[in-house]
Amino acid sequence: MSTEALSRLGELEEELGARPPAGFADLATGQLTVLSDALRREHERRAAGLNEAAERALTVVPAVARGPVRKILFRPSGGPRP
Repeated sequence: MSTEALSRLGELEEELGARPPAGFADLATGQLTVLSDALRREHERRAAGLNEAAERALTVVPAVARGPVRKILFRPSGGPRP
């Protein structure tokens, strides 16, 4: 397996949050790239959707309390806490 393929497997493992199934080692580097990129985009899309939904939900909180509530609910990066 090439160094690039190993790197792509590492990226895929990071996106999955677990070791990829053994059969993924048989995939071509391009296929690993497509999988890794697709997972990264999906994670970004979901995170953006969650942030947007949380911001919309804050509209029911009185304006003067939104700042403190936002600080309680969100991490410094702006994402909701798990």
